[in-house]
Amino acid sequence: MNYYIVTGTSSGIGEAIAKKLIHRKEKVFCISRQINESLKALATKNHSWLWYYETDLTQTLKIPGILKEIFSFIDEDEVANVVLINNAGTLEPLGKSGNLNPGLIENHFKTNVIAPAILINEFIRLSENLDAKKTIVNISSGAANTPYEGWSNYCAAKAALDMLSRTIGEEQKGKENPVRIFSVAPGIVDTKMQEIIRNTNDEQFPMREKFEKLYTENRLSKPDDVADKIISLLFSDFPLTGDVADLRNL
Repeated sequence: MNYYIVTGTSSGIGEAIAKKLIHRKEKVFCISRQINESLKALATKNHSWLWYYETDLTQTLKIPGILKEIFSFIDEDEVANVVLINNAGTLEPLGKSGNLNPGLIENHFKTNVIAPAILINEFIRLSENLDAKKTIVNISSGAANTPYEGWSNYCAAKAALDMLSRTIGEEQKGKENPVRIFSVAPGIVDTKMQEIIRNTNDEQFPMREKFEKLYTENRLSKPDDVADKIISLLFSDFPLTGDVADLRNL
């Protein structure tokens, strides 16, 4: 029996991953700011198991309780795989440092770094004695390695998430039943985040025109295709623990 915890399932990559897992009749726990009614309807139609947590991940102190409840549903005698996919993220606030709202900066790092770090910590702690394959996937970005004007917070946050994967990967080496953890950079995907980019202005994000061109030329990856690749990685020998993989090269 396989259990999946997926964050950011209201739209985009997270929604696409959840849909595919529902079709596979896996046991899925969704965490997002708003309940995705289409996922609930799909699960009902397919007679699949879905549990939904309507939670704003900026409320980070709620996360340990949610993970504790999730693990209480896991049948220790039947579990084969338990997976955490840290997909939830935000691009905002866009703009150059010195012009940003401090509250939005705080929420940015809570969503993109602090929440995943707490989710990872609780997942490792609660799964320690499970006789199962344990995997954590962090959704990264090329912005983790490339500084973009107007994206100072996003670039820093994704770099931090990648370093979490690398460092925790080192910590898991040599353990009897380690947690496999890695980051994946999905490329430029046709999601609501891309809509935000296209609707900004050149002062906030000087590279806006490049992303607009990719959209008009239909060169954005589809969430469904990205979801297929991520799910396939869960059952492959690559990436290794601590790796940061670019899906465009796989």
